[in-house]
Amino acid sequence: MSSLDIIVAVPSGAGWVPVHAMAELLARYTGGTVHTVDVGASLSKETKLLARLPRLKGGSNRCLVIASDPGQLYAISQRSFAFRRYGAVYGWVIDSFWDDRIPAVAKSSTYDRIFVADVDDVQPWTAAGVKNPGVLPWGADVWSKFSDRLATLGSKSTDLLRVGRQPAAYEDDEATAALAAELGLSFEGRPPFGANDRESAQHLQDSLNRAKFLLAFSTSVSPAPYTHPTKEYITGRWTDALASGVTVVGKVPNTTTVREILWDGATIDIDHADARAGLAQVADAVSRWTPAQGEQQIRQALQHLDWRHRFVQLCEAMGEVPASLQADCEAMRAQYVQR
Repeated sequence: MSSLDIIVAVPSGAGWVPVHAMAELLARYTGGTVHTVDVGASLSKETKLLARLPRLKGGSNRCLVIASDPGQLYAISQRSFAFRRYGAVYGWVIDSFWDDRIPAVAKSSTYDRIFVADVDDVQPWTAAGVKNPGVLPWGADVWSKFSDRLATLGSKSTDLLRVGRQPAAYEDDEATAALAAELGLSFEGRPPFGANDRESAQHLQDSLNRAKFLLAFSTSVSPAPYTHPTKEYITGRWTDALASGVTVVGKVPNTTTVREILWDGATIDIDHADARAGLAQVADAVSRWTPAQGEQQIRQALQHLDWRHRFVQLCEAMGEVPASLQADCEAMRAQYVQR
């Protein structure tokens, strides 16, 4: 594959570790070079001024900007990249639901193609002047440790794990743990923070390896100051949980792409306002849980959520799918759920 610069315009923080890891995985397949940039610099006056300059295109080198939100598409115009010549430039926006933040550079000739994370975001981006946006949803790296994920299923000991923001009824871990104990459930609250983002992410993965069910609710019933006020969307806590054989209980985001990529049984809706009622629903699900259910989730995640499926779509748009990526996707197919 021709030379590829992968600009990762994504902040630090444990929640973004999966995206940083995804970029490194993509680089291994494409032979690309990862450049992690300062997200603050993307929004500086200098960068926005540089973005107005005509961009000379040509040659075989290509660039992909992985942007945490629309504004980070300006990363291509940071001083380090503003004067580099590329034959084609692509953007992949993770939190594309922030369509009120679509920058001028996204509507210019700088980008050959921009990908958003949900089909429901295509129309707002098109209406804003972005030509032919594609869709690359959230995912997970299921295949890299596929055998290890299957090996944890027999030793799962936590009935219910809490990760991330919750509705008021579930926000207090001590109260939730007490209710869970009354119902005979083992409950694990927020995973601990580590000394750095990678360590925090590992603590989360260790907790997922122990868990049978994960508590997570969509923004529609679990809003926060930092979430979108009206839009629903999936994040890594859903995809990483399913990749670890963990069924998600709570309320699944209601979007077109979420309905497309998740399968029957991936999630279970429970009462968001009454924790006792909700946990009773969880207890019923736990009573029927078997390692085979966890295996089903992992194999379905491999088929529907693995980042490699997104990479194939991306590389097809770029004009060339690496042979190593094709080979791994072929090997993955042999491990899908047998119908």
